[in-house]
Amino acid sequence: MRQFHATVHGRGEPVLFLPGGGFTGSQGLQFVEALHKTFEIHLLDLPGFGESEGLHTYATSKILADWIEAYRTSRQLESIRLIGHSMGGAIALAYAVHYPDQVRRLILLDQGHKPNAMIPFREYGIFGFTFPLLRLLYHHSPRRLLNWIETKVNKNDPTFSEERFQLFCRRIGVEPTLSIRSAVEQSARLSTGGLHLLFGYDGLDFKDLLRRVQVPTHLYYADFTGIDLKEAKRTLHHVKRAERLLHPSVQLIAVPGGHFVQWSRHFSMENVERFLHT
Repeated sequence: MRQFHATVHGRGEPVLFLPGGGFTGSQGLQFVEALHKTFEIHLLDLPGFGESEGLHTYATSKILADWIEAYRTSRQLESIRLIGHSMGGAIALAYAVHYPDQVRRLILLDQGHKPNAMIPFREYGIFGFTFPLLRLLYHHSPRRLLNWIETKVNKNDPTFSEERFQLFCRRIGVEPTLSIRSAVEQSARLSTGGLHLLFGYDGLDFKDLLRRVQVPTHLYYADFTGIDLKEAKRTLHHVKRAERLLHPSVQLIAVPGGHFVQWSRHFSMENVERFLHT
């Protein structure tokens, strides 16, 4: 397994796409389709998810930022543009805080404006109900827990089926498309190193990181209208608080629908392209 696994598409100034947890870089194919004529798009697998080598220690924001910086220097890239969804957005956010001089533009997809839920059912399903206990075990006996979780998680049947795909799209409230199908088909295998990322991500203070960002940033957040009234109210509460504290270069943009904002029919790829070119 290589330290970094990335596929590169197009030609122009570099744009790095970082997917959400459980996905490979193929989650960003829609950005390739829209931007490949004017940008060089790097679709990365996250550390320990898919084909990228995992981390060897607990993932602090600085360690995550250093991971991106190591990729940038290994590819001899000049300053970069970053697009990140969910867990990938947290890594992009950490990089923009710790290496601001290397970031031209930052696009966050439903990340940074509110904290993780204590019981992350939305992100991890039934597994989320055990997360408080797993947090405790991770910090007291990490090796034993990591080996056990890796065995359990990867016993799940990875076989893609049309029924599973349609169910996934209905659950997250999006229309099935070829790019979504490709992302679901190529879901990421989790390794022990990925679990260091998983628990490190869980411990990040997203709102503090966002307050520290001073590079030009667009944050597209899900407003959960018509999907989850409780989460919609929680989101609005945190957005109103965040807007009072952010640097003027950071703009929050509501997208009707759920967590996968980039797959919403209300998501504007034209705005993304315009922002990246500015």
